[in-house]
Amino acid sequence: MRRAAALLLVPTSALALAACDGQAGPASPGDRGRLPLAEYDMPEDDARVVGTARWTLAKECMVRLGFDRLRDLDIDPLPGWPRRPAGTGVVSLVVYASDDFRYGVQDPEQAARYGYQAARVDYERHYREKKWTLPEYLALTGEFVGDDPKSVHGHLIPKHGCLGEADRAIHGTVPQDRKDPVLDLGAESLEQGKRDRAWKKADRAWSACMRRAGYRYATPTDAASDPDRDREELEENLTDPEYDLNEPSAAEKKTATADARCKRRTGYVRTVHAVDVRIQNKLIASNRAKLEDQRRWNRDAARRARDILADRS
Repeated sequence: MRRAAALLLVPTSALALAACDGQAGPASPGDRGRLPLAEYDMPEDDARVVGTARWTLAKECMVRLGFDRLRDLDIDPLPGWPRRPAGTGVVSLVVYASDDFRYGVQDPEQAARYGYQAARVDYERHYREKKWTLPEYLALTGEFVGDDPKSVHGHLIPKHGCLGEADRAIHGTVPQDRKDPVLDLGAESLEQGKRDRAWKKADRAWSACMRRAGYRYATPTDAASDPDRDREELEENLTDPEYDLNEPSAAEKKTATADARCKRRTGYVRTVHAVDVRIQNKLIASNRAKLEDQRRWNRDAARRARDILADRS
């Protein structure tokens, strides 16, 4: 399941540090098949229905707040997660995640084109990026920084904005305010996996391959999140409001290509995916009640979303 969220809001002066922190790429089972925890995540069809209902309600909320021009906002395809406008003294860094990229880059041709940004590109194939004005962004998200106004057109912005209001109607709460065991256990599986003997052996084989290609990284995560690789380019463009943090540099593309080639040559993904599956099955066995509750929560949200759309058809 594809996700995107604006996790970092940082002053422009802190951009270099934030860019490095946000650069680590998500990772991927590729052709290894679905991971066990995916059975408890919201199915893609339901997620599409929930997303459509969410933006339908958010549109209504925005019109109520005085944004009449958004009455006819096209939500097919669904808009991506709103980004704070450039030039407002604060930068939103959007973190993309997908099980398709759980273990990092794997396709050398894709890496040569997108560097470590393939998860973002994949997300943008399914969701439409839209530029928002600052009042629109604040009304949609309720993500205030500093002296940002808490009201627009004389109307108080709801908690978490119009998207948060829509989430409460569909889910009963804002998903960010609720523990998601699928996400938590997925992260725990990765943490445990990286300590596994077989995973460490795969890391060493990959690292040796990278050394032969001229790179010194212990793990693929180190390669994807190297803070020094793009520092010079970032520093040169810090004051440029049009500079796109998501566009990969030439150095990033070369590193990512070597990374993907070494994963293929060493059988890296096959090994770590097997470890991941084994650990996830154990985590599921000891957390089944929480996971079943999450599955019911997802199903209830999808049912409410369908009811909301049916009421407006």
